[in-house]
Amino acid sequence: MLKETVISHAVRIVCAGGVAAALSVASQSAIAQDAQGADAQIQRVEVTGSSIKRIAAEGALPVTILTAEAIRTSGATSVTDLVKKLSSAQGATTESSSVGGSTFGFSGISVHNVGETRTLVLLNGKRLAQFGGQTLTGFAAGFDLNSIPISAIQRVELLTDGASALYGADAIAGVVNFITKHDTTEGDVSIGYSAPKNGAREKRISATKGFGNLEDDGYNVVLTFGHDERDKLGSVDRSFASTGKVQFSANGKRYQKQQFSASPIPANATDDQGQLISPYQKTNGSCPDKTFRVIEPYNDGSGLVDDYCGYDFVKDLEIYPERKRDNFMASGTFKIAGQEVYADVLLSRTKQTSRIAPVPGAIAVDAGTALHNKYLLPIGITGDSTAFYRLFDMGQRTSKDTADFASVVVGTRGVAAGWDYNASYNFSESRVKGSISGYPGAIAVNNLTSSGLLDPFVGPGKQSTAAQEAIKAAAFSGYWDGGTSRLQTINLNASTEVRRLPGGAMMLGVGANINREEFSAKPSPFAQGILADPVKGTLCGGTTGLECDQRFGDAASSQPYSASRTSKGVFGELIAPVLKELELGAALRFDEFSDFGGATTAKASFKWTPAPTLLIRGSVGNGFHAPTVPQVNALQRGYGVTSDKYTCTPALQAIATRLNAQCQPGNRQYDQLAGGNRDLQPEKSKQATIGFRYEPISAITLGADLWHVQIRDSFGQLTEQLVFANPANFPKSWGVNKDVGTGTTYLAFLADNQNLGKSFATGVDIDISGRYRSGIGLFTSQLNATRMLREDVQLERNGQYYSALGNFADLGTVTFRTRGQWTNTLKTGNWANSLTVNFLSGYKDQETTVDVLDASGAVTGQEKIRMEVGFYSTLDWQTVWTPSKSWVFTAGVLNLTDKSPPFVPSTSGANRGQQFGYDDRYYDPRGRTGYLNASYKF
Repeated sequence: MLKETVISHAVRIVCAGGVAAALSVASQSAIAQDAQGADAQIQRVEVTGSSIKRIAAEGALPVTILTAEAIRTSGATSVTDLVKKLSSAQGATTESSSVGGSTFGFSGISVHNVGETRTLVLLNGKRLAQFGGQTLTGFAAGFDLNSIPISAIQRVELLTDGASALYGADAIAGVVNFITKHDTTEGDVSIGYSAPKNGAREKRISATKGFGNLEDDGYNVVLTFGHDERDKLGSVDRSFASTGKVQFSANGKRYQKQQFSASPIPANATDDQGQLISPYQKTNGSCPDKTFRVIEPYNDGSGLVDDYCGYDFVKDLEIYPERKRDNFMASGTFKIAGQEVYADVLLSRTKQTSRIAPVPGAIAVDAGTALHNKYLLPIGITGDSTAFYRLFDMGQRTSKDTADFASVVVGTRGVAAGWDYNASYNFSESRVKGSISGYPGAIAVNNLTSSGLLDPFVGPGKQSTAAQEAIKAAAFSGYWDGGTSRLQTINLNASTEVRRLPGGAMMLGVGANINREEFSAKPSPFAQGILADPVKGTLCGGTTGLECDQRFGDAASSQPYSASRTSKGVFGELIAPVLKELELGAALRFDEFSDFGGATTAKASFKWTPAPTLLIRGSVGNGFHAPTVPQVNALQRGYGVTSDKYTCTPALQAIATRLNAQCQPGNRQYDQLAGGNRDLQPEKSKQATIGFRYEPISAITLGADLWHVQIRDSFGQLTEQLVFANPANFPKSWGVNKDVGTGTTYLAFLADNQNLGKSFATGVDIDISGRYRSGIGLFTSQLNATRMLREDVQLERNGQYYSALGNFADLGTVTFRTRGQWTNTLKTGNWANSLTVNFLSGYKDQETTVDVLDASGAVTGQEKIRMEVGFYSTLDWQTVWTPSKSWVFTAGVLNLTDKSPPFVPSTSGANRGQQFGYDDRYYDPRGRTGYLNASYKF
C-alpha cells in the first residue's frame, strides 16, 4: 500500500488538481502538519476524467477540486450558488430566467460558456437523467443542479476538458462530478439564515449521520437530509429594477428608455388607419396610472404614428422567485466475500413560484357594438377595431413549478483476478409539473366582452360586480404543462496493471455501458387547446360542436408525445509512464445510438515533470453531443413570442401576403413556432489543452491551462434578429398562427431545430496561490481566473462568424473576457477570516433604440446606442469560529458594499427574464446579503 505525508498529499493536489481553494489545501497541509505530524494512508481511487484507479489527482488533465471546506468558505448555500462562483463556469441558465419564462426553475452549469447541454454532470461518477422540463429546442436539456443537496457533498471535481472518449456524449466542454459523503460515522446538524434587504430571505436546515465502520463492521450507511426555503424579491424593492421608464446619460447625452407592454388597462385600440391609440388618453389628456405615453412613428414613410399608453409591467415583476427545496440521500456500502456491494438513493423536490404582470391580450371590438359606440366612435373610429387589454382584475400571472428527481444506483466493486472493477445499474428520473393561475381562455374573455359584462376601457377595480364575478369564474388555476425524463444505465468499468515501465506501472482501463433514454411531454388539455371551457374541463371539437379555447394572449398549443432511444458504448484507456518524468495516455470509445447511428471518439494526453517543482501537461481529442429525444421527435407547436418587437416592413408584409396572413399591428412581438427534426445529426467537436503547474518555493504555486474547443454541425435555431432583418433570405423560417380571441391569422416566426455552422472557443484558466505562516496565524491567498481569448460562432451553415466575446449582439448572449475570484484568508487559532473579490470584465451592450432628451427632459428624437458596461466587482466577507471539535459558527456578508448591477437598456437575449434595468443572467439583484450558519458535529 502506497503512503505519503499530508504535506506531499496537499502539494500533489496543487500540482495535478488546479488548487480550487487555497483554504482547503492549506488546511490539509501546513495546519495538518502541526496538528497531526503523521503519515496518512491513502488508497487508489477513480478521478474524474479517467476510468483507471490510481493515486488521487495524479492525472494529466486539468481537474479542479473543491473540498467541503472550500465550499463553506465560498459562502454558497446551494449547489446553484456554488457553480456561479467558479471562474471557469459562465453562460448557464439561472433561476431568474423563470421570471416570465417557462424554465420550470431549471439551473444548470456551462463550462467556458461552451454550453450547459455540452457539460456533463455526474453524481459519484454516474450519469443522471436530463431535466424533465427541457424544451424541444434543447433548452434545459441538462441536469438541474437544484436536485443535489449541498450538505451531502464531500467534494466537487471539475474537469475543464472534453471527455467524450471516456464518458460518451455531451462531455464536450467538460465534466462536473459531485462526490457525496461516504464511509463516515460522523453526524452533523446545520442551520442557516440569509437576509438580503426587503426580500429573497432564506432559511435552511440539514442533517447528516453515518452508521457502521466498513472495515470493522462490514457496512457503512450515510443518511443526509436538507431543506431550504426562500421568499420572493419584488422589482419595486430594488431601485435599479423598479420601473420600465428610465432616464440615463451616455455618450455626453441624456437618454430615455421605456420598457412596456402595448396592452394596458384601460385598453389601447386600433383606429381606422391601423394606428394604435389610447382612448383614455384621447379623452382625458393623459395616460392612466402604471402607464406612460408612447409615441412611435412608422418607419415605412407613411407618416402614420402609434400614440398610445404603454403599461409599466416591470412594476409587477418578482425578480427573484420564491422557492422551497427538500433533498434526501442515502448511501450504503456492504462488504460481502471480500467485495463491496453499494447503493445510493437520491430523492429531491424543488418548488418554485414566480409572478409577473396580469395577463395581456387582444379583444375584437366590432363597429356598432355597445363598447364601440361608447368609447371608439366618439373619438372618430368608425370601423372595426382591436383592443389591446390587460385583465388586471384577474391578478398576477403565477407559475408554480414542481421538479421531482429520483436516482437509484446499485452495484458492486472490488478486485477480481487482478482487475479493479465497478459494475452498476442506475435508474434516474426527472419529473416536472408546472401549474398556473391568473390565465383565462381567449374565448372566455371574448364571451365576457360580447356579453357586455367586461369593459376593457375602464380602470382597475372598476368593473361591475357582475363582471368581477364573471372574471373570477373565467380564471383558470391548475396544471398546465410538464414532462418526464428517464435514464436507465448498465455500466461496467475495470482497470488493471499491464506491465512495469521505467516510470511505473502501465495501466489499462476498459468499460462498456448500455443506456435507455425516455422522454414524455405532458401538456394539460388546456395547453393542448382541446377544451371548450378550461375552467370546467369541457372538451371541444369532434361531436361536441364546441369551439376550442386557448390561453388568452397566447395562441401556442402543445401536443403530448413520448419517445425513447437506446445507446451502447465501449471504451478503452491506457496510461503509460514511459519514463519517471513522462507519462502518456490514450483513450478510444465507440457509441451507437438507435436514432442516428454511431460515433467514434479518441483522446491522447501527456504529463511531463522535468523538475520536482514543474509539471507540464496536455491533451488532444474529439467528442460529440447527441441531439436530445425532444429535439428529434417533438411535434411542431406554438413556442411563445419573439423577445423583441418588430414593425411590418415591406419585406415582412410580402412574406405575410404569401402565407395569407397579417402582420402584427404597429410595433409588437410576433408569435413563434418550433418543432423537432428527425434529420438532426450530432454535434462534433475537437479540443485540446496545454498547461503547467510550477512551485518555485513551497509557499507559492502558479498554474495555467490553455484550452481550445471547436464544434461543427452545432444545434440551434436561426435567431429572430437575423431572420427579421432579412425576411426574404429565410423563406422557410415563417409560418402562421391564429389568434383564437380575434380569429385573425398572424404571421409567425418558425424557429425549428437545425444543424447550423461551426464554433470556436479558446481561453486560459489561471490559478495562483500563496501561503505564509506568521506569528498571528496562517495567511493564504488564492486567485482563480479564466481569460477568454477567442469565440467565433456561425448562426447558419457556411455563414458569417459572430462573437459574444465582450459583445452582446447577434448571439443573444455575452461571453465575459475575464471572470474570477481572489480569496484571502487569515486563520488564527480557532478563527478564520476571509475576504473575497469577485470580478467580471465589461462588455458592449446590445444595440437599443432609445429616446433622446433635451435639457428640459422633452423627447427630441431617437437614436440607436450601444452602452459600454464597465468592469464589475463585489466583495464577500466571512468569519468562521470553531470553539470546539463539535461546533462551527459561520457569519458572512455577500456583496459587502451593496453594489448594484450595472444599468443596461437592452431587453432581449437568450434565456433572459423580463427584468429591466440590468441583465438578470449575469448580475445578482439581491445586493448586500448577511448570512449565519451554525453546525454541530457528533
